[in-house]
Amino acid sequence: MPVDEAPLADVAGVVLAAGQARRFGADKRWASWQDEPLLAHVLRTAWATCERVLVVVERHDPALDELLGRLPAEPVVCPDARRGLAFSRRCGLDALNGDPGLRGVLVFLGDMPAIRPADARRLGRRMLETGLPVRPVYRGEPGHPVACPAQWLAELRESGFPGEQGRLIEWGHVGVVRDVDYPADLCRLAEP
Repeated sequence: MPVDEAPLADVAGVVLAAGQARRFGADKRWASWQDEPLLAHVLRTAWATCERVLVVVERHDPALDELLGRLPAEPVVCPDARRGLAFSRRCGLDALNGDPGLRGVLVFLGDMPAIRPADARRLGRRMLETGLPVRPVYRGEPGHPVACPAQWLAELRESGFPGEQGRLIEWGHVGVVRDVDYPADLCRLAEP
């Protein structure tokens, strides 16, 4: 792997995959896109970007165990996930406590498989260079992953992306805002 493609040292990826998928009508983590489950794409991008990857889920799932056999990540069970995305984010960030060498975190959503590894690495590098939280924006719409230096994790944990102090970066690829809420969204993922 070329040096510029190496995962970012001492940066963790937290993949939030504990949602209920009510609008989708089924567990969308396992919906197929490009012959892989949505969650597999997100985990692959996280691993291409970060040295350590955690995946937040609501409960133990044998299908997840099988996927993690191919794409290793540390599962983090979040029983409060039904209460909202903020609870999943907190569980994932809490699981990183005690990692003294951690320089930053990228927070991915498990239903956003079109984020390119190069884009995630670029966001992570920008976070490390500036020492500030960064978030991609595509045509005015905030996207993911959110990249946050370690010294900002308490604020990210409590309030989400610190909009006033963080940096929104205009992005040229729609993948940073393309999520899957409904089955029809799968068709839109590859559209420019």
